[in-house]
Amino acid sequence: MKKLLIISLGMLLACTGRPCYAQKTAGRADRYSDSLRAILSRKLPDSVRIATLFQLSDYWSDKDTAQSLRYVREAAQIAKPGSFQEALSHFYTGSAYFDADYAQSGKAYLTAEKLLRKFPGREALIYRARAWHNFGALEQRQDREKKYAEIILQHVIPLARQAGDSVRVASNYHNLGIIFSNQLDYKRAEGYFNTAIGLLQKLDKTSLELADAYIFGAKNYVYLKDYPPVKPMLDSAAIILGIHPNAAYQLDFHMVEGMYHSRLRQYEEALKSLGKGMALAKEQKREYDYQGMLLQVYFTYKSMGDYPKALGIIRSVIGQKTPLIRSANRKLYYYEYAQMLDKTGQHKAAYEWLAKYAELADSTFEERTKSEIAALEAKFQSAEKEKRIYQLQANNEKAALTIKNNRLLNWLLAVVCLFLLAVTVLVLLFYRNNKRLWQQHKQLHDLEMQKIKQDYRISMLSAMLEGQEQERTRLARDLHDGLGGLLSSIKIELSRELSVQDDRLKNSVTRTLSHLDDAVNELRRIARSLMPEILMNYGLAEATKEFCKNLRETGINLVCQVFNYRDSMPKEKQILLYRIIQELVNNAVKHAAAPQILVIIQQSGETLFVTVEDDGRGFDPDRVNGKAGAGLSNVKARADFLNARFELQSSPQKGTSVTVECEI
Repeated sequence: MKKLLIISLGMLLACTGRPCYAQKTAGRADRYSDSLRAILSRKLPDSVRIATLFQLSDYWSDKDTAQSLRYVREAAQIAKPGSFQEALSHFYTGSAYFDADYAQSGKAYLTAEKLLRKFPGREALIYRARAWHNFGALEQRQDREKKYAEIILQHVIPLARQAGDSVRVASNYHNLGIIFSNQLDYKRAEGYFNTAIGLLQKLDKTSLELADAYIFGAKNYVYLKDYPPVKPMLDSAAIILGIHPNAAYQLDFHMVEGMYHSRLRQYEEALKSLGKGMALAKEQKREYDYQGMLLQVYFTYKSMGDYPKALGIIRSVIGQKTPLIRSANRKLYYYEYAQMLDKTGQHKAAYEWLAKYAELADSTFEERTKSEIAALEAKFQSAEKEKRIYQLQANNEKAALTIKNNRLLNWLLAVVCLFLLAVTVLVLLFYRNNKRLWQQHKQLHDLEMQKIKQDYRISMLSAMLEGQEQERTRLARDLHDGLGGLLSSIKIELSRELSVQDDRLKNSVTRTLSHLDDAVNELRRIARSLMPEILMNYGLAEATKEFCKNLRETGINLVCQVFNYRDSMPKEKQILLYRIIQELVNNAVKHAAAPQILVIIQQSGETLFVTVEDDGRGFDPDRVNGKAGAGLSNVKARADFLNARFELQSSPQKGTSVTVECEI
């Protein structure tokens, strides 16, 4: 549980919840604002004056709400009713209210999007995409991340594609990467970040959007604990930011750089980077970003083992006036504060803050949100595929109609010729044709019945396997969250008894705490066996290696080898293959008395081979055929569901070899 909470720090400042502003720099702020006001002092056409007022409103939108509203209202007074400029005035009103009033901001963005629908052209499409994106960002800030993902998939990306705005498409793939990173699905987030980086590199290798993608991609690798790609990404971002030294993305860069150094235990460099970020956040009055920097400093001191300093920092984070907007943030703060209180001997206070954390914990909601976002992604991808399929079907139907017309003409000519030759020949041909059609109909009917039977069998297998995995997941979560939390609370309560003077009681409590540690470790082992976290995060190969490693520690001579595996298989298939490996290894341990067991995972092109061999007592497959135990039956059922080829080779006293060949 402690590990999960530390990793969930990624949700704190990985938010995409910020509006699409025009790019502004801090160093030239006064000159930019003054130059725009100087333009307004001249005699200008209404269209130019309105555009300038919108620029000023956009400039002040994240600095001074009142100033921003003053300029956009002045523009709205000039704009003609029902004009394109009037629709844009609602958009910039939403930007002005973005940080101050979520309800007013969201209402203005939706009004702008509705009014812009009647205007054709690329510019209207881009503003509609921006309005939807900013509305989604407001939803995320109010802890409705599932709604934000839905808006990006269903509105923002389609509108940006329709407008031909490749930069905006790439930016929203970047945003989807951040959303999945927030949900701790870092492998899926990695794919979206890399897609965004690839698109942006083709467009402009010095753009600030590319720098932002590098920074968040590097942060995602930090969470994955995959550190080699981090520095090249940060170096690439630093080169771009060197061209734009006053860009707002400097804050995110210092944050990720500090996190990277902290994870590598380069604490002095980490504190130096975070210090630069805190100074910049203060200068730009970015309270939320300052809070995130301060929290990273806390984790750095915690990693250093300087608990008094860490306690002081987390206390100041909780005591800040800035509201803790997201429930995930509050849970993290409360849990970490309870930990530091416990580390510094304040056990009673630690227990009280741990109780506050428990009130906020709702792992069921988080899992549901994560699955709903994944379902939305699948729905979006399915819709894109259906569009392509529909287009192909239309082309095929057109070709089929042409062929049908040609066939009809040929038949008519043949009938005329046959009628002239002889009526008897026509009757004979008619009879033979009907007979052939009847046979084809019968064959089609037989094939359809076979397909129905096969679909029914697959659906039954799917329901059975899905039910098994859901029950394993539920049991693992209940053990980890329920019993694990209870044991942790008992440990904290017993820890307070260590301060007593009675040595006999103190020794007894110490032994009890040791037993509790053993119980917690055993509980975690069982939970990982039921639904290993490493399988969901790092894939089949790493999960199998971990499974074999754990068995070797019990004295079993087990070897695991992985060749050319690229981890591109869907998670559902990986889970089924992992269960097959578990069952086969358990059978070898229980029944074969094998001196040695070998597990091989090998990928060749788009085909994956999983082999489990042992040199145990073996058996005669022909004698047990039809009488296989539940273990082998489960393996065959899972292989059938995967549409995989299952091959079993065994003979008495010569060991057993099982191979499953599955298409990725």
